[in-house]
Amino acid sequence: MRESAEVVSAPRKMSMPEQPKTDVEKELADLRREIVEARNLVIKSDNLLKNLHAEVKAVGKRHEDFQKRQWISSAAAYVLFAVIAVGAALMITGARSSSANSERERLEKMVADLSTQLEKQRTDLASHQTAQRAAGEVYKMMTTLPGDERLKGIDALVKLDTSRLSTLERQALNDRAAMLRRETGDAAFERGKIAFRKNEMSSVISEMERFLAMNPPQEQALDASFFLGTAYNNTKQHDKAVPMLARFVEGDKSSKTRDYAMLLLAQSYQEVGQMEKALETARDAAGAYPNSQYQPQFRGRIATVKRAMGGPEAAPAAPAAVPAAAPQAASPAGQ
Repeated sequence: MRESAEVVSAPRKMSMPEQPKTDVEKELADLRREIVEARNLVIKSDNLLKNLHAEVKAVGKRHEDFQKRQWISSAAAYVLFAVIAVGAALMITGARSSSANSERERLEKMVADLSTQLEKQRTDLASHQTAQRAAGEVYKMMTTLPGDERLKGIDALVKLDTSRLSTLERQALNDRAAMLRRETGDAAFERGKIAFRKNEMSSVISEMERFLAMNPPQEQALDASFFLGTAYNNTKQHDKAVPMLARFVEGDKSSKTRDYAMLLLAQSYQEVGQMEKALETARDAAGAYPNSQYQPQFRGRIATVKRAMGGPEAAPAAPAAVPAAAPQAASPAGQ
């Protein structure tokens, strides 16, 4: 700008006298002026271009700085997002892993419980099948074997573990055993009574012992006790006769053979050395049955026991060392 001013002002310093300008000079002057103006415009445009270039350069630098900041921000955002995503993934994975572990433990425990139950059921089934086979064999023994050999089935039933059987199977076995006991016991009881009438005391003992082993009803058990106690007494087995006769005397006080049983019981007490019980039994019998045909034997037994005890005799001695013969009856309770 200064140069253009100087150029414009230069002609003014000329002190040439003014001469009339020709057309050529005018044209030259106009041309010079236009050149100067053009030069000034060029310089001005150049300055504007320089300023524009500086401004563009500054804008470019600011844009680069902005891009750098934006890139850094983007990178930080991506890193933060990645960290958050990784953390969330780890948390989700941990939660799923914990849940999966818990579910796996629960399923493993369930599988173990089911395996234990299955094994127990298999064992129970095998035991039940074994018990069923054994029960079938026992039932077959109680049904198909001849005669008294069927009693082997009852012995086998006692040894059989019926807890593995069903209620119906146990009931069937027990019913069959009870029926067999009644059948076999009744037969033994009848044979024992027949042997008693024939005075075959050894047969009475074997049959009545077998009958009592069948767990008969109370009434029949008392009758069998009388027969068995009498047989023991007659065969001099007084230690075995005492509980049988005492059972009958205490259990059936209305029997018509009770006086005879008390006479035998007093003798057996004396033979085993229980003098006080022998004396008490004989006195009770004498007092309870004043019209009994065994009154002389009662008095004789009392005197014999007293002599054995060394005390005074309450009555004259009588030959009563041996009891009278047993009554010939089918059943003590029926006489």
